[in-house]
Amino acid sequence: MPFEIKTGRTVGGMEHRAQTMLYTLLIAERYGVQTPTGILYYTQKDEIIQVHPARNELRGLMIGRNELAASIMYHREPKSSEPSEPHTPETPSEMPPTQPPTQLEFNSFNDDGFLPPPIDENYQCSKCYVKDACVLYRAAVEKMPPSPISQLSDKAAHLTPSQKEFFAHWETLIALEEQDMVRFRKELWTMGAEEREKHGRCFAHMMPGPKIKKDGKFIYEFTRAPKPEATPETVLDLTMSPSTPKKKSGSPPVLDLTSSPAPHYQMGDRFEYSFGSADSLLNGHIIKGDAVTISIDPSLLAFARGFVLDITTKSITVAFDQELPLEGVAIRRHSKSKTVLDFRIDKDDYSGGMAKLRSNLAALFYQSGDERRLRLVVDLMKPRFFAPGEDEKLPETRANVLNPNQRAAIELVLRAQDYALVLGMPGTGKTTMVVELIKELVRRGKSVLLTSYTHSAVDTILLKLLEVEFDVLRLGNVDKVHMEARKFALGAKETPETLEALERQLLRPLVVATTCLSIDHPLFARRTFDYCIVDEASQITLPSCLGPLRFAEKFVLVGDHFQLPPLVKSKYARQGGMDVSLFRRLSDAHPEAVVDLALQYRMNAEIMTLSNKLIYSDRLQCGNEQVANQALRIPLPSAGLNWHNSCGDGPNNLCWLNSLIDPSCKVRFVDTDGLPARNTVVGSLVQNEIEAQLVLQTIEALSRSGIEPTQIGVISPYRQQIKLLAHMLQERPEIEILTADRSQGRDKDCIIISMVRSNEDGNIGDLLKDWRRLNVSFTRARSKLIGDLLKDWRRLNVSFTRARSKLVIFGSRGTLKCDALLEQFFDLIDEKGWYMCLPKDAHLMHDFSKVHGKRMALESLGDSQPAGDTPFKRARVSSGVLKGRPLLQDIIVIDDD
Repeated sequence: MPFEIKTGRTVGGMEHRAQTMLYTLLIAERYGVQTPTGILYYTQKDEIIQVHPARNELRGLMIGRNELAASIMYHREPKSSEPSEPHTPETPSEMPPTQPPTQLEFNSFNDDGFLPPPIDENYQCSKCYVKDACVLYRAAVEKMPPSPISQLSDKAAHLTPSQKEFFAHWETLIALEEQDMVRFRKELWTMGAEEREKHGRCFAHMMPGPKIKKDGKFIYEFTRAPKPEATPETVLDLTMSPSTPKKKSGSPPVLDLTSSPAPHYQMGDRFEYSFGSADSLLNGHIIKGDAVTISIDPSLLAFARGFVLDITTKSITVAFDQELPLEGVAIRRHSKSKTVLDFRIDKDDYSGGMAKLRSNLAALFYQSGDERRLRLVVDLMKPRFFAPGEDEKLPETRANVLNPNQRAAIELVLRAQDYALVLGMPGTGKTTMVVELIKELVRRGKSVLLTSYTHSAVDTILLKLLEVEFDVLRLGNVDKVHMEARKFALGAKETPETLEALERQLLRPLVVATTCLSIDHPLFARRTFDYCIVDEASQITLPSCLGPLRFAEKFVLVGDHFQLPPLVKSKYARQGGMDVSLFRRLSDAHPEAVVDLALQYRMNAEIMTLSNKLIYSDRLQCGNEQVANQALRIPLPSAGLNWHNSCGDGPNNLCWLNSLIDPSCKVRFVDTDGLPARNTVVGSLVQNEIEAQLVLQTIEALSRSGIEPTQIGVISPYRQQIKLLAHMLQERPEIEILTADRSQGRDKDCIIISMVRSNEDGNIGDLLKDWRRLNVSFTRARSKLIGDLLKDWRRLNVSFTRARSKLVIFGSRGTLKCDALLEQFFDLIDEKGWYMCLPKDAHLMHDFSKVHGKRMALESLGDSQPAGDTPFKRARVSSGVLKGRPLLQDIIVIDDD
């Protein structure tokens, strides 16, 4: 029975009764029980009203509901005749091609009317709480004549034609993005689990394991329910309780949800799936970190939402904020004591942020909005700066911890009257600059709103403010805040006993930090700030970025539009320009408002050269000679060489692996055409098994030479290749395997990039065209870089710049050179001598399996022994004793402490 609490004065209004009736219908649909009554409770008058839905009232509600749903779905249906597959930043080129929208389709997206016709009734319109938005959409989007009501028509009179056109354009882009996001959510209700699994967006016929509670989360491992035709060797044994009835042959598993205590599953023999099997859980679009919904087929849909912690060929582990109510759901839906539950797991394409984007955009155009901000953002009015003077000079104690670029950035911000833009190139100390800027603004008595799109970006800055003496307030869900940064969260502070104490906690701190999507906190109805600092602004869509800006007098955007662009799923919206951030829009219009951070302290000179020549026009510089000359130090070089001899692979000087791991080899493109190593397709997903083997062998050689797993990172633009590599590297969980998008913010001594694409057609896919993402990958490595290049130069830029000392890139030159942009890359590779061509069957030259098996057996023996056996001591020797004994080096524990 629904129990609705109302705090207003009106009692028993029609809209309150209708709301309660809808709740009764929702309960009936969700739990399969009739709910004849609902309760309304009015707190101000302490009055309770029972609501008994009548048939004619429910009929009217259903008619209204159907009319609304039909209108919404009409506007959400794609205009193109061909449906498109979902786009993610990691997989656009893994999807089937779609027809782009024609210019007529794009321009006429709202020609048929975006909203219902206006009523233009003086009394009702004057009391309407959305009249500002109504007038704006009427004037800018639907281009209707002004309202005959003067007080309404005046609300849009201040807008120029170009401003109306700007709003209409961005409203269309938001609608296109919303289309793409909701198109696949409806499949949960309209498509069976098995059919949706064929499209890679669902796992059908799953069953949960025992519950594990960890760090406040409830974790369940789901595995496949056994198939009716399964043999005894492949049946998943679920031992739940002595009273569990025997499963009849050919029937689904019976889960006893009424036993007490709760059932406990003991895993017996599991299914054996090869990675290429159609039943493998790795052959779909769901990956680690994705949001998913849990349903019970056929009718209890999306009753829980969680996030994927891990996924293998056989199982998927999901974390939830709350315990799954399996027993309660079964009792409510069925009267039987034994219930057959068929679980499905669906990828959740959340679209709840679209309303916030519309609100952010519209607020800029309202009559009561910020006219100066409107002219700066829409009309691109030139920003103003004070003339340089002594007031902007930093104290000597602050200036000494900053390089000249960082000092210039802070001084430009202090001179700004409207806004300043900071272009933070890879490894240039952007976070340090932001931290020192906040300290300097607070020293001058200024209030600061710090924001970014992600929680991790906000907390990265806060972690460098842990020891400051001024107050910092962190808003947002505390579960998503970094553990060390929770000291700033409201929940971590002393519980206020009075309203005045609460206001002090909210209004006194000079620094408030939150994400762009958390600006609906009640705090912002009471506070404005002197400055708003937006970190990673080049990755945030324009409407998202506008939200926090309206709460500050001046703003500072920090980013790099040569790396990752904003995440936009809709191909049509990207073609319309939705992936152009506010940072890029303003920096292109007013380069005088941009200050570069160009002294980098991450990459050696060779790795830096890639991004410098291809992207930054030689603006990047190494911060010092130590950074410029750094190389990947190999602790046990003889171990790698002797290991090679033990494999019987020929002379050391002919081994491609020995050449690759040499410290003097700092950047290499490894051409796989000689093997060859062709990519394969799993459904619509692209992977390259041979290339993955080469990556694995390189990691093994580096590890045997003494390189720690945490020093190595692997990047690929394709999610399917990421899953394949993760499966092959299960025994080395410390090695991070990331897409280019998720690698930003992570840098390693050695980065290995797998480009995947290798085919006779020269098809490299859209993913490799974005140079910004490749730049991020390149600059993640400090000393060595290994990887493939794709058409997306932004992704290449991301990938390149992850490496500190070594960068290795595996790919097919014959395939990749078909793109004109990548020709520039290969010209540079040839010029610098950074090219390596693998011989035929190079992936078969090294066999790690035998010595690896010996090592695993010894490790297992050393960690545990049968009860009653005499304990033995494990010998530990120094590396000097092992010189010239390659077989011993593979099995003896080295102790050089």
